[in-house]
Amino acid sequence: MSKIQIKAPNTDVIFEKWKQQANRKRKKKLEKEFGVKGAVFSIDNISAGETVKDTMKEAAIYFAVKKTIEPTKEKEEEVIVEPEKVKKETFYEFKKDVIKDNWKGDDKVPIFSTLTPKPCPECKGKGFIEEKCKDCKGTGNIEEEMKIYQDEEQNKEKKVFKYPCATCYGTGKVKERCKECGGSKNLYAYKIKPVPFKRKETGIPILHSSAQTKYEKEIREDLHKLIDEVEGIKFSNFKDLDKKAEPSLGYYNKNIKKTTKEAGKDYDKYEKDKDTKIVSQIYLFPMIQLFCETKNKAKSFEIYALGSDKNFMIYSNF
Repeated sequence: MSKIQIKAPNTDVIFEKWKQQANRKRKKKLEKEFGVKGAVFSIDNISAGETVKDTMKEAAIYFAVKKTIEPTKEKEEEVIVEPEKVKKETFYEFKKDVIKDNWKGDDKVPIFSTLTPKPCPECKGKGFIEEKCKDCKGTGNIEEEMKIYQDEEQNKEKKVFKYPCATCYGTGKVKERCKECGGSKNLYAYKIKPVPFKRKETGIPILHSSAQTKYEKEIREDLHKLIDEVEGIKFSNFKDLDKKAEPSLGYYNKNIKKTTKEAGKDYDKYEKDKDTKIVSQIYLFPMIQLFCETKNKAKSFEIYALGSDKNFMIYSNF
């Protein structure tokens, strides 16, 4: 049987730490909500027993990744097309490096400045293919044999009647539009080049909390800066975390199970991303949620504690 690896902070200890923090940062509000009229206000008179109405044991999972954006090293490609296809293409020009997180297109795109005409290899830049006229067999003339009657005896003599061929206009050659370039004489070449992404290296904190508080962004950023100052259970992979989460924490619920699954999917996504590298172990933190109510106007608020009984951080919407 696995031994519980970490102990969550006690409710009274969490509440006491919150009181001290609230007294430093929001003393007037604290006195307004908990003070007794006509009596000297003291935070010693605010008790967890009267204020905390319920508690919930939750958990948070944290890991950090480093995202590095490098300029694409793929080779450029040359494309040759007929003019009609050029106008259907989307071209780009870049005056400065591109921030990849803001880029929605492909990593390689057609560059307008590389667009150049190339004489069509099929028609040699003429726009047409010239062939021998089939009707006049390349002579330019049509020859018809005629019978000519010469005298009263109706003797016949054969003579040839020659006239210019109407198919080739008497040239002996027929011009057909080039199928390769469509008669435009040229094909057009352009290059597909890598987008000039700006090199950037960023540390990204990843946090999944079963409590799903509005403080997740703040907690994530705090952990990224103060990870060594908050005690959690470390894992090298989610398979171990999934097996040992309950015995490590000493408690478990559906929300924690769902959170673990979602965090694992996120971890796999970053592992497969070529631009990111996971740079920390996986941390599992106990998270205690206190549902509280003020004394004077009975306003509700929450307190969240993240970490162990030895070292934890608190957050509150008071």
